[in-house]
Amino acid sequence: MGPSRSNRHKNIRRLSVNLGIAMLLGLSATAQDVKLNVTYVCNGERLYVESCNIRDLSDTSTCMVGHPDRPTRNGIMAYTNETRGTLKKLLPTCTQPTPQQLAAAEAFKKKQQQLYDAAVAKANPQAANQANNQPNAARTQAQTLAQAPALPPPPKNAEERAMRRCISSGRLPATCTGNSLLGAFGQMVAKVLPDAAKEPAPGPEMAGVFQGAGQWRLDFIDGGVLVNCSFLSPDQHAYTIAFKNNQAVLTVDTTPKPLVLTLGADGTMKAPGPVTIDGVVASGTTSSGGGSSYSGYKDRYGNPISDSQASSSSSPVFDASGNRVYSPVNSAGASHTNFVPKTVTCPALNLSSKGAGVGVQTMQTDLLKTMLGGEKGPPTPAGIRMHGIFAASTTGFSAQFFPESVILGCGPDAARAYPYTVVADGTRTFIKIDAPDHPITAAFRPDGSLDAGSGAYQVHGRIVTGQNDDGDFTVVPLEQTCNLAVLAPSKQIPSAVGTAMSTSAAPLGNAILSIVSGFPAQPGVPNPLAGHPFLLLRDSYGDVLAKGAIPVPSGMSPYTYMGQVCVVRTPDCQRAMDAVKPAIASNTRSDTNGAATFPGVPPGTYYLMISIRYNNQPIAWSQAVQLKPGPNSITLDQSNAERIK
Repeated sequence: MGPSRSNRHKNIRRLSVNLGIAMLLGLSATAQDVKLNVTYVCNGERLYVESCNIRDLSDTSTCMVGHPDRPTRNGIMAYTNETRGTLKKLLPTCTQPTPQQLAAAEAFKKKQQQLYDAAVAKANPQAANQANNQPNAARTQAQTLAQAPALPPPPKNAEERAMRRCISSGRLPATCTGNSLLGAFGQMVAKVLPDAAKEPAPGPEMAGVFQGAGQWRLDFIDGGVLVNCSFLSPDQHAYTIAFKNNQAVLTVDTTPKPLVLTLGADGTMKAPGPVTIDGVVASGTTSSGGGSSYSGYKDRYGNPISDSQASSSSSPVFDASGNRVYSPVNSAGASHTNFVPKTVTCPALNLSSKGAGVGVQTMQTDLLKTMLGGEKGPPTPAGIRMHGIFAASTTGFSAQFFPESVILGCGPDAARAYPYTVVADGTRTFIKIDAPDHPITAAFRPDGSLDAGSGAYQVHGRIVTGQNDDGDFTVVPLEQTCNLAVLAPSKQIPSAVGTAMSTSAAPLGNAILSIVSGFPAQPGVPNPLAGHPFLLLRDSYGDVLAKGAIPVPSGMSPYTYMGQVCVVRTPDCQRAMDAVKPAIASNTRSDTNGAATFPGVPPGTYYLMISIRYNNQPIAWSQAVQLKPGPNSITLDQSNAERIK
């Protein structure tokens, strides 16, 4: 069953979005002509400029201005967008911030820049041996082609590990960065308001906008749903989701009776009618006197309160006629809109997301991604989605759900994101995870867990190693295998690492290849094969390049050709690396003696892809190996190596 979320939780999350955006914008504004994050007093009202457009410094560009004296209905300050030109004229006429406030703002800006730099560092870890690259171009390119780059240093903390995991899984970097910022804000909130910062338990939730006849509109947001029908103003409510008789039932906490809808397999929502709804409607405006004057405001007990008390009250406020005031009360004397309770009767519900437009949640999310400099990515499908972590701590397998995708993981690092669909068609209730090579159907269990099946599951994980010249993240494979199991709701990703490809105890096939070094041991000198990554390809390196539409001149070794094109960094170099990744059947890394054992693969013909430097000369092994069921072995030395010219 999905959790019922409070308005307070929704307010905290929305505020975190605002602060996350403002922080990123404020960090980059190094030459603002409008002071940010300091308080001015203009015509008796406090205001401060939270952020400005950093790409457009003209007077027509906009800034986000906070108004602490104008709390919204939910208790969060109001924001307006003002042009830079307007602020240039207005702010000099206002009471200026004190030197102490300016110093505090500068210190805050410096601190946020440090946090931002740290976030960038988390998303761009460098390989441990990057500073030790040799200048010899032939050696460098041969290693680039034939070896996976060395893994980056272990993450310093949980936040860095989560950032790496999110980006390497394939989710949008802007989304991952936004999650990190919101997570940091949530930790601050947890210290001040523990109850408000509590995350809901993992489970189903709703996304998107649904509308229908009678001006019905349900707009699902983080923390609840905005309900409209007839001429009522939007009103937020909590909701729950339950699966009954293999159908999804949505219950919204409206009054006088809860609104109960059945979600159809076609994506529609239906409920019998007519339906009576208690809501609110706008009823004109009231002008307040400002400050300590009295304009007829009363508290919940009917006692008169001043305008300033009304503006800062966290309890219900009423006007002189006894109507509750839902909009901001402005203690500076400005007018505000009054809302009064209203009960209406609306027709039966037959709602659809088709043609319903973009909802509040999507607009906020897209804005955050844009401000973080990233792509919006595909929209979140409307309907039932999932949130939270489900894991099997004994096997290390996990599924971490987000609105647009689910990250399948084996241990804390190997992870890959895939689209998913929640199905409740009247016959079955399950989650379909669309992994191309091994899709998963996870059934909902009565205790809230997910039955993902059994057997070994290979997670095609990756590790972020840095960024290329275009600013895109570079990754190398991190294949790991865990056993599927029942996944229980969890607060964290399992710390136990599943069986890695290099030490697989539960191989995907029964043909196992061992590599033995034939190079003579020399006292005090490492074995030439020691510590090198070994790849086992499904096709020869030449065929892999051909399938990638990379032309190798006739009579030239693929290694030699790729060494030449990678020296001058042509597009064929990156295309070759991209072509190799899907052709990898297995990989491992040799020990200090140069020996290694590949995890099991199905019997058949495979091709080695190994490169080292020996006696100041790059050499490689790319020959075919015929693997039979059971143990197989090959010795590598100079006699069966190819010299890379």
